[in-house]
Amino acid sequence: MAGQYWFARNIRVGYVGRDRYGKGVMPIVWQGRAVIAGFVLAMLSGGLIMLLMGLFTRFFPLGIAIFVILAIAGGGTFIWAVATKSDPDKSIADYRAERARTMG
Repeated sequence: MAGQYWFARNIRVGYVGRDRYGKGVMPIVWQGRAVIAGFVLAMLSGGLIMLLMGLFTRFFPLGIAIFVILAIAGGGTFIWAVATKSDPDKSIADYRAERARTMG
């Protein structure tokens, strides 16, 4: 079905050219969902580490640095995956229609 692609773009019906792309991408396989979950986990764990270091130690700047590093790593991984693993031709609607044909 998806092959090498992890994400598909939202394409608005009736638009042509560059304006036809909607707001972002949607995961079409488990790898795409894993990248999103990794980003969310990096943000949450970085925020928790920063909070705990701010409340219980005097190394709050280190907590901020750890949060920034985790945010950049999670966001960079997500941006890399979307840029390299998105299908440029088919939209999420095409994948959903293809899945409906194979299942039913």
